[in-house]
Amino acid sequence: MHCAVNLTVYDKYKEWVSLHHAAIPFPHIVIDNFLDESLAEDLLRDFPGISAMSRSHHYIYSPNKYVLSKWNQISNSFTALYKEVTSSRLKLFLSKLAGENVFIDCEFGGDIHQGVNGSFLEMHTDFNLHPSKHNWLHCLNILIYLNKDWKKEYGGQLLLRSGLTGLTSEIAPQFNRCIIMQSDETTYHGFEQLRLPEGLTRKVILIPIYKEELFDRLPVRKLASFAPEKDSLLKFRFAKLYNSITSLKARLKAKLF
Repeated sequence: MHCAVNLTVYDKYKEWVSLHHAAIPFPHIVIDNFLDESLAEDLLRDFPGISAMSRSHHYIYSPNKYVLSKWNQISNSFTALYKEVTSSRLKLFLSKLAGENVFIDCEFGGDIHQGVNGSFLEMHTDFNLHPSKHNWLHCLNILIYLNKDWKKEYGGQLLLRSGLTGLTSEIAPQFNRCIIMQSDETTYHGFEQLRLPEGLTRKVILIPIYKEELFDRLPVRKLASFAPEKDSLLKFRFAKLYNSITSLKARLKAKLF
C-alpha cells in the first residue's frame, strides 16, 4: 500500500527522537516534506473554504479563525491521510518519539484550522484530557501546514515558549511542514497576527496524541488556558476568569459521558 507519509520520515526515527528531546524551548521536531508530495498538493486543493467551517469559539483570544472536525471524509485525499495517521506504523513512530505508548483517537482524529487576515492565536496551553475518555491524557500534537510560498511578512509564525516567560521560538507555517510537539501545562504556543493578501489563508491540520493513564494520576480537567501578553491589560486580567469558566464547562460536559 502506498504510504501517505514520506517514508524517509520513518527511516530517520532515531534522529527525530534525538532532536525532539534536545529541542528548545520544549520537546518538538520540525519535519519538512512530511507527506507524499502529491498527497500534500491534493489536500491543499481539497481544503474546505471558510463557509464550510465554524468560527472558533475563543473569540477574544483567537479571532477570525475557523475550525472543522471530522475531516476524514472531506475527500479521498483527507481519507488517505486519516488512514495513515491512524495506522500502526505512525503509532509506533510516535511511541518511539515519546518514549512511551501513545495513540491517536480514531473516532475524532483532530481538526482542520484556517485563519484569515487579522487572525491570531494568543499564547496558551492545550486541553489536557480527552473530551469523553476520562483517562486519556493529551501529550503530543501533530500540526501539518498547507501554505504554499509563505512569506515572513504574512505573519502567522508558530510561537513556542516553555512556561509564562522565557525564550520564544518561531517556526514558519510552510507548505508540507509537520511539527510534532509536546503538550502539557508548560508548553505555551500561539501564532502571530496574520497580514495576508486577499484570497490567502493560513491552513493547518491539527491532530492530538494521547496516552492512557491511571485514574489516580490524572490532573484536573481543563481546556485551553490562555496567557496573553501584558500589553493588552484587559485581556490579560480576563484570562484567569476565562480559563476557569472554560475548565468548569469541560468538567461538567465530561460528566455527561
